[in-house]
Amino acid sequence: MILNRKKVMLVDPSPIFRRQLKAAIQTNETLVDVTEASTINAAEDILRNQLLDVVFLDMGFPQADGLRLIETIKGVARDIRIVVLTSHDSAANQADAIEKGADYFLSKEHAVGLRLIDVIHETIRRQ
Repeated sequence: MILNRKKVMLVDPSPIFRRQLKAAIQTNETLVDVTEASTINAAEDILRNQLLDVVFLDMGFPQADGLRLIETIKGVARDIRIVVLTSHDSAANQADAIEKGADYFLSKEHAVGLRLIDVIHETIRRQ
């Protein structure tokens, strides 16, 4: 049986948050390659050049719209899993993100511990 490495992209303006999330993913998943983007434009460039399995995305960017990126991701490949991890966790943002195609919508303040680990496992291990 050949085990395929999963391709994950982290899209968040905070290098500290990306570093912590990357560590959490790599601690809990062994067959994973993690790419990072600090802007929506950088994420779109990566999408054009890499096949991805999962995207962890913040909604709050100074110059761009996270919802637009969700639409772009789903336009590239409908089966890419999208996990929104954001401080912009209003009910309206959640409804919009899910409507555009996000699989999970989690508040950064509340997505700690086992819930985050469960989401990492569910999205990365999905066949």
